Amino acid sequence: MANLFETRATEFFRNEEGFLSVVTPEPLFTFLHKPAQEDRLYDRLTVIIGTSGSGKTTLARLFQYQTVKTLLRNGDCPNRDATIDALTSCGALSNAGPTLLGCRIPLGAEYRDFWELPYPDRIKTGLMIALLQARALLSWLRNVKASGVPIDRVSIEPRADASAALATIGGTRGPELHRRAQEVELATHRISSALLPPRIEDVLEAAVAPYRPFDVIKAFRITDEAAELQPLVIFDDAHALHPAQLKALRDCLARRELRIARWVLTRLDAFSSASVLTGRGGPSEEPGLDRARETTVIWMQGGSGRDRDRPCQRRAFRKMSKAMAGRYLSGMEVFNRRGLNDLGVLLPTLPHPIPPGQREGLVRRVDSLQRECRVSPDRRRSLERTVDRFLENADDSNEDLRLAILAVLFERHAKRIPLQGPFHEANRDTEPNRLLKLDAGVVDGARVHLLHEFGRPYYYGVDTLCDASWENAEQFLRLTARLVERLQTQLIRREEASLAGRTQHKLLQERAAEMIEDWAFPECGRVRALVHGMATACLAKSLDGDAPLRGEVNAFGIPQDDFDAIPRSDPELARVLQFGVAYSAISLLPNHATTNTTWCLIELGGIPILRYGLTLKRGGFLERRASDLKWLLSEERDESATPVGS
Repeated sequence: MANLFETRATEFFRNEEGFLSVVTPEPLFTFLHKPAQEDRLYDRLTVIIGTSGSGKTTLARLFQYQTVKTLLRNGDCPNRDATIDALTSCGALSNAGPTLLGCRIPLGAEYRDFWELPYPDRIKTGLMIALLQARALLSWLRNVKASGVPIDRVSIEPRADASAALATIGGTRGPELHRRAQEVELATHRISSALLPPRIEDVLEAAVAPYRPFDVIKAFRITDEAAELQPLVIFDDAHALHPAQLKALRDCLARRELRIARWVLTRLDAFSSASVLTGRGGPSEEPGLDRARETTVIWMQGGSGRDRDRPCQRRAFRKMSKAMAGRYLSGMEVFNRRGLNDLGVLLPTLPHPIPPGQREGLVRRVDSLQRECRVSPDRRRSLERTVDRFLENADDSNEDLRLAILAVLFERHAKRIPLQGPFHEANRDTEPNRLLKLDAGVVDGARVHLLHEFGRPYYYGVDTLCDASWENAEQFLRLTARLVERLQTQLIRREEASLAGRTQHKLLQERAAEMIEDWAFPECGRVRALVHGMATACLAKSLDGDAPLRGEVNAFGIPQDDFDAIPRSDPELARVLQFGVAYSAISLLPNHATTNTTWCLIELGGIPILRYGLTLKRGGFLERRASDLKWLLSEERDESATPVGS
């Protein structure tokens, strides 16, 4: 039976009904609602940036006119009202119906072929932009036709100052517009696909300069419908273009006199390393990020300085992912037949005790630590009461966790008592110079200790699955696919309709290791080396007995000034970091102020965290320098050597 979670890309859903059955509207509220309410989503160029798999194409497809019309007429569509509400909040719908005529143009390798032609840049750029405009017009008309309206009922309202250019696009009526766009598409496609490029004097200027429908069109009208439709063109996968082509497209779309709405969707690959790492760059380096008046920039996930409200982001992603998972499960017969569409029910979070023999060893170790750390029986009883109160509402509270927390507190107690003289009584209780504090970080540090010392499961439950996906929809689906595959097998065999925590943990770690091994993006080998070195150092620190840094160590902190200099001082390292960020292996949090220093945190992504058994909580970091990152990438380094920052 098909596992829908393996069908990760929304392009694989060939009809709109199938697409709408699995799409969730939460990203519209998260990313587009605010700019829409501020009237800066449709009146200027909008650049939407995200890592691979962050959901850019899903957003684009949801705004296509054909998709919106399918949603409105399909009363049985799951979560229909919520999706309509989200589109309305983003200005794509009103009480009268759609307000936008949206189309999506994927920018593949075909357009980059123009850059290889032996013509001046002006001609190459003109050919590409003419083809894009022709295909946008054809796509607008195709969307209208797919919604059940013949194109002879379609017309455009031209801009008042564009009457002279009206004839070059075929007039105002749908059939004439369609015919002229087909002519331009055919002429430009013949040039780009020719085995031998035509002579420049044979290149039809008619296919380049005079054809500018974006400059002419103000709105679309459909006969017998009162509302005007503002055209929206969405250029997807813009990172596939040559940088010079992307800049030319940006310059074309950023002109303020255009009345069409225009979006460009791209990955971080399209930018320079300096832009990705520092969030700054000149107009020659970044497509429009410095043009605040002409451009709206929306960061979906990943990159520098875009994760300030992390608890809110995690909550929003959890909600989105659970809704998406529920729709996917409803589309799989083996789950739908049994009414199983809640992933949280299928992934329980029950406590998982370690074997009795290991627990006895843990008890002996805690008793030994009590003596070594000079913790009196009274103080131990007090700490045990504190631990019991803290764990009252914990899902995984059991004796193993209680003992592991006590071990951490004993170690912390030992480090906080004053130095003792030679005549100090061994059994005499000594007050620590700082109050021992039990918080969530200490408890999580104890869980990590139990994972690595006793194999106690750590990664289980739907919230953990969502957090491990690092706000990336594709990573969530790829991780979930492995769990759903096992659940599907159990249901077919009439076994239990849930996965034990130990099984969840094992499958997630195996899947994470496979995903890292499958990395095939630029600089992936060096990104693996960087991730391995960072994870090894973070794990060593996490396994210290006192669970330092609140037990939440999964990042390197580089002084901000030191980090900002990397693009200039070490372009090779900057490129590795850029692609690590672009493909969610790492993420950046700049300007993190603590310990009287401003740091840029380089955090391991959710997949490496799963692979190496680190905490998913964010904030703890090891203090390092840029030279330590370079050391991790050095092929000649002695594996037994110690990095500079250790």
